[in-house]
Amino acid sequence: MYYKKHVFVCDNVREEGERPSCGRAGSALLIAHMKKRLKELGLKDRIRIQRAGCLDRCELGPVQVSYPEGLWFSIKTEADAEAFIRNYIVSENLDSIADLLLTEEN
Repeated sequence: MYYKKHVFVCDNVREEGERPSCGRAGSALLIAHMKKRLKELGLKDRIRIQRAGCLDRCELGPVQVSYPEGLWFSIKTEADAEAFIRNYIVSENLDSIADLLLTEEN
């Protein structure tokens, strides 16, 4: 596998007055923050954070999906991004970030 984890973060921006969009919810800043942190941790060559178009879970955004597991997350703040990196990327401890994990029900 080329990357240990490949994280697609929605950065879609819709016009004002339309359905919510992750881009309007600040996903670009979160993407930049996560990329910076992965570089600081020496993980940027093993973990890929990538902008994505609409992932169609807009009301929960900013959303991201991580492969190879196919897990969905709602990361709204830099603190959420830090928890995601620390507990999912580094230690793979999903119990600690259950509140960020999206399921089929939400």
